Amino acid sequence: MKKIFIVLSLLLIGIISHAQQMNIQVNGNVTFDNSLFSITEAGNDFVSSITNDFPVNVSLQYTSFWDKIFSPNKKWRLNVQKSDILWHSDLKLEIIRIGNGDRPWRGNVVIHDGTNYQLVTNTSTYFFRGQNEISNVPLYFKLSDYSVTMGAKDFETNILLTVYDD
Repeated sequence: MKKIFIVLSLLLIGIISHAQQMNIQVNGNVTFDNSLFSITEAGNDFVSSITNDFPVNVSLQYTSFWDKIFSPNKKWRLNVQKSDILWHSDLKLEIIRIGNGDRPWRGNVVIHDGTNYQLVTNTSTYFFRGQNEISNVPLYFKLSDYSVTMGAKDFETNILLTVYDD
């Protein structure tokens, strides 16, 4: 009985002393409509770049009620990368944060970086950082370096956002 109590105690300590747990919620979808790719005269190529019409809103929320109460000012950082499904190597996809979002239940929004376009690659790279829970941070994407020489194909990639303790 004593051994079971010790094992349960160790498990409980492991659960209580876990790292900060946050959840990323994404609201929106990025598509670049075919109507944005128009050529008005023979011999011309597409415009140099396009951005999505509506922002994608990202929220970072604590998954634990106890973190909200006892650790509301935890710092975090967000990394971004892409995972190609069907992608042309000449295409460039960039991301930018155009607002701070809001804090759902109290206090000021604390968020830094990400306000300049950043190239999204297949390697995880730092995007922006902050602290506390934050809701509805607006992100835009820019697509560039596409050409009529790529042919009429649908190119597709997944964007991966990962939150880390900072």
